[in-house]
Amino acid sequence: MTGTVATRTWQDHTWFGFLLVGLAFALWLPEARQRRVRRWWFIYVAGIFVYTLLRAYADEAGAPVRVAYPISFDRWLFFGTDPTLWLQHRFFDPRDIGLLDYLAVATHWSFFVAPHALAVGVFVLQRRHFPRFALLTVGTMWLGLILFFVVPTAPPWFASEVGELAGVRRIMDYVGGSIHGSAYSSLYAALGEPNSVAAMPSIHMAVTFAMYLWGRRHLPRFAPLLLAYCAVMAVSLVYLGEHYVADLLAGMACAVAAWLAAVRFAPELIEPPRLPADTGSRRLS
Repeated sequence: MTGTVATRTWQDHTWFGFLLVGLAFALWLPEARQRRVRRWWFIYVAGIFVYTLLRAYADEAGAPVRVAYPISFDRWLFFGTDPTLWLQHRFFDPRDIGLLDYLAVATHWSFFVAPHALAVGVFVLQRRHFPRFALLTVGTMWLGLILFFVVPTAPPWFASEVGELAGVRRIMDYVGGSIHGSAYSSLYAALGEPNSVAAMPSIHMAVTFAMYLWGRRHLPRFAPLLLAYCAVMAVSLVYLGEHYVADLLAGMACAVAAWLAAVRFAPELIEPPRLPADTGSRRLS
C-alpha cells in the first residue's frame, strides 16, 4: 500500500488500491486479534492509504469547486492585503530561484517524511502511546477528507490560473523544474493531480500541528522545536501559493478535534512481558 502511493498504479487501476486494502486486512487479521501495539500499524498505514484513495474522488462528488471565499477571508483577516501576493511580490523572482524558494519547498516536501519518522520514533521509544498517535494522525486526515468532499476549494495558484487571484505563481513548479523536471512531474502526477482542489483544509498544516499537540503532551522537550516547524510550514505554504491562511486555520482546527478524540478514546497499551519458552515449559510441567 505504501509503495503504490508514490506511483500511478492505484490511479490507473482503481480496483487495485481497494484490493490491496482487502488483502492487507486479511493478512493482518491474525495480528489484529492479539493485544499487541504493532497491530495499530495497520490502522496507521491503511487509514492513510484509504484517505489517499478517497481524496482522489473528493472533487467528483458533485459539490461545486469554491474559489472566492478563502480569498475574501484572508483579505479580511489582513485588512485588505492578500498574504500570498504580498509575500511573493517581495521575495520571489521567477528569473532567479533563490535559497528561500528551495527552503520553502523543502519544508513543504518534509511533510511526506516527518510525521512517519515521528511515528517510528513513538513506536520504538513510547510504544504504549502509539495507538494514540495513530488515531491522532489518521483522524486528522479523515476530518480533512470530509471537508474535501463538502467544500472542494481551489488553492491560490489555481485561483490565479482561473483569473481570481492574478499574480500568484506556483513556486514549487519553478523549484521542481530547476532540480529535475521529469522527476518532479512524475511525483506531482502521483501525489497532486488526483485532486488539485483539496486545499480546504491544509493537511500539511493539520498534521504538522497535530505533531506539535502530540509533542506538548508526550515530548515536552521537543515541543518548542515542533512549534517552530509549524510556523515555518505555515509561512512556506502561504508563500508557495499552496494554501490560504484560512486553509491553515481549518487544518489546525481538525488537528485539535482529532487530538481531543485521541486522548479520550485511544488506549495506552502496555504489552505483557513474554515468558521464555523454557520457563513456560517448566510451569506447565
